[in-house]
Amino acid sequence: MGQKTSKHQKDLTSLSDDDVERLTKNTTYTKQQIQDWHKGFLHDCPNGKLDKKKFLEVYKKFYPEGKAERFCSQVFKAFDSDDNGYIDFLEFIIAVNITSHGLYLK
Repeated sequence: MGQKTSKHQKDLTSLSDDDVERLTKNTTYTKQQIQDWHKGFLHDCPNGKLDKKKFLEVYKKFYPEGKAERFCSQVFKAFDSDDNGYIDFLEFIIAVNITSHGLYLK
């Protein structure tokens, strides 16, 4: 199989103008909303990476009675579109948009 190329060869804590433009065109969010989401994401994930452990921790706070481990594993795998073991901000905001609004406009 071919080698996967990294979609980000930059600091995952930054959000470029191109990233913002892509997200405003392909989600239902405004530039300001994307910047606000990004700020919150970095508050929880200062290195720009949401790993499976943190994802499970957050999910358990919202759904303490659920069987979080199995569900989170499946959801995490779906959101980690490049299968690198973490969810970056672009993957995160697209996933939030899809789960909230059911669409990705690409």
